[in-house]
Amino acid sequence: MKLLLSRVVLILLLSLAASGGVHAKKYRPVNDIPGQVPETDEERGIWQVGIAHQNQVRGTEELVNDPELEHYIEGVIKRLMGSMVEEIGMEVDVLVFKDPTVNAWVYPNGTVGVQTGLLAAMENEAQLAAILGHEVSHFLNRHAFIQIKAKQKTSVLGKGLGVLATVAVAAKTGQVDTGLLTSGQIWTDLVTSGYSRKLESAADSQGLHLMAAAGYPPEQALPAFETMRLPEDNVVDVAKMWSSHPDIDARKKNLSKQIKKNKAVSSGAGMDSERYLHAIRAAALSNAQLQMKYRKFDAAIARLEKFTQALDTNPAGHFLLGEAYRKQTPEGNLAARISAYQNAITHKPDYADPYRELGMAYRQQGQKQQAYDAYSRYLELAGSALDAPIIGWYRDNLAAISTAPQ
Repeated sequence: MKLLLSRVVLILLLSLAASGGVHAKKYRPVNDIPGQVPETDEERGIWQVGIAHQNQVRGTEELVNDPELEHYIEGVIKRLMGSMVEEIGMEVDVLVFKDPTVNAWVYPNGTVGVQTGLLAAMENEAQLAAILGHEVSHFLNRHAFIQIKAKQKTSVLGKGLGVLATVAVAAKTGQVDTGLLTSGQIWTDLVTSGYSRKLESAADSQGLHLMAAAGYPPEQALPAFETMRLPEDNVVDVAKMWSSHPDIDARKKNLSKQIKKNKAVSSGAGMDSERYLHAIRAAALSNAQLQMKYRKFDAAIARLEKFTQALDTNPAGHFLLGEAYRKQTPEGNLAARISAYQNAITHKPDYADPYRELGMAYRQQGQKQQAYDAYSRYLELAGSALDAPIIGWYRDNLAAISTAPQ
């Protein structure tokens, strides 16, 4: 339940249900009124709730916390926004969450949350730009605020604590009671609905425009959106918002029409898959670990094989590939495991962990000398590790067996 609430809080402000009705007031985009948003105490309260959550997670284990990765994603956002960054006077900010779900969102103040699952699923920067352009459009058009206003007018959230109570307190006092952010079943009810079709479609259209204007091939939006589709056999949960509204096929059809109609000419930017993998490598490796944690071994192996082919000199990728093989079939895949561990050592001879796992794999194969040598090298490099005594016992036992009278 703790994990569920955590994920729900991450997207609370952009996942409020809308009735699909017509809004009485038309709100001007952020870039039309630079320096004047938030305009009211009410909207300021909404911003404060989002900022409070950002402050809660910064520097925690929920995030990848890799400055180079964040800088790269922020650069893509700045390219999409162009001169608007300076005109609005905003600081582009990104949080990369450790979560294998293919998802992204934007807080009301413009900070973008991206999950490792999305970064790992995109094939190139152009596809990432399609998703980021969509989220930037939500921010520019103040969609989180509009959704909350719609919810206030059309639904009763129930008695007690909830997001509107949180916003009301923040607007009145300027402070956020973070205890309210994780209160009650209300979060599940809210987060499964998401933006209205009208606002999603608007963000799709503007995001495509931002993408094309930045020089990215607009047709890359189609495979990017396809990646957001949930497999039919997957259970829809509250974190998988993209796939639940509106229909992915309908959105892709609408985007295809716009691409053909506008005939945008791009510079072909962002199509280098290897460059993209290098830029998001920290997220890709973190996501592979998460997939293994949740026993999604086929998915982890597929992505890691692609990763190691493109970035052959990355030792961590090779080691994780070996680990994925090992955890998928503890008693098998020995040849593939050994090859992956050896590749890791080739590119980093003092990388201790692959030697330990090589020792285990050789031991399973009955190759006692190779296992002994691998264990010995591990102990040379990691003699103070917590598992060093047991590895030492394995090695010494092998030595005893080899010297025992036959």
